[in-house]
Amino acid sequence: MFFSQNKINLELMNKKSWKWIIIVVLAAIIGGSFFLFTYKFGSGKKHPIGSNLGKFRDGISSFFQTEPEFIYLSIADRISGMEDGNKIGWISDVHADRFKRRDIPSGLMFPRQYSKYLPKVFDAMRQQGINTVIATGDNTNSGDNGYAQDLARMAHQKNMHIIWVKGNHDNDQVMSTLGIPGNKYYYIDQGNTRIVVLDDVESDGSYLGSIDQNQLDWLKTTLQTDRRVIVSMHIPIFIQENIDKIHDLQGGDFQGIGGLADRYIELENILHASGNVKMVISGHWHLPWHKLYDEIDYYGEAALTREGYSGAYATIDLKNNSVSYSFAK
Repeated sequence: MFFSQNKINLELMNKKSWKWIIIVVLAAIIGGSFFLFTYKFGSGKKHPIGSNLGKFRDGISSFFQTEPEFIYLSIADRISGMEDGNKIGWISDVHADRFKRRDIPSGLMFPRQYSKYLPKVFDAMRQQGINTVIATGDNTNSGDNGYAQDLARMAHQKNMHIIWVKGNHDNDQVMSTLGIPGNKYYYIDQGNTRIVVLDDVESDGSYLGSIDQNQLDWLKTTLQTDRRVIVSMHIPIFIQENIDKIHDLQGGDFQGIGGLADRYIELENILHASGNVKMVISGHWHLPWHKLYDEIDYYGEAALTREGYSGAYATIDLKNNSVSYSFAK
């Protein structure tokens, strides 16, 4: 009898054990499903490999709030949040993406490292009292809106006001997420400086750029100001020479700047005729360079995630109309 009772008790215990095992398994499945939904799919967000716990919290937040307000800052919001200082920051060609390595003619890129270097760049700028930054295009690498959300979130967390320029890797959805939902050309006045953003990316996203007549007409009116003007655009107005020397260049300025490209002749005439354009800054070539042309200084900046220039950023001195290059490590 004693043996039989023990056997019955053992069977009951086994049944209870299986019951708890089933409960635990079901809980794990439900919890895992919720994690994947909020972390990876919440608000259409696709985080890169190596995201931390903070990204998980962001995923949960996006589950309850699918359209974070700070991502969609209007141009008016940008103006109101900017400090009237003598210096602004400049970054270019972040190429935010999940890829660890991307080997292209302009050099070896590490798109995934944007999440490492961009916060460091923002911190370095804040230490200099800078909270306004121009980003001259190719903000994302594949036009993935999830990475645009990451960039907007990083800027918000660091209290940086970014003037986003469209690159040939950025589509309209990316630019809308970054706060530029309409025309991709616009201007912002900061103190005695007018920052003009041009969209010279062709509709097919090709490597060569151009500007249509409507934008040129708008530019003529926009340049009618007593303020000094900085023009920002993604694709330079010059011909790129010595392309075979670009790939392996590290830590130096690119010297292969050719003459004015035919498709930019009218644009250059407008810029020069205004008399108040002090500098024109561009990205696209992934390397720093400088050229004085027709009494205007033209500058290029290195890609943030390019080999030999990782963490590259620049400081623009509005008072002295000069550019200094730096690296955030």
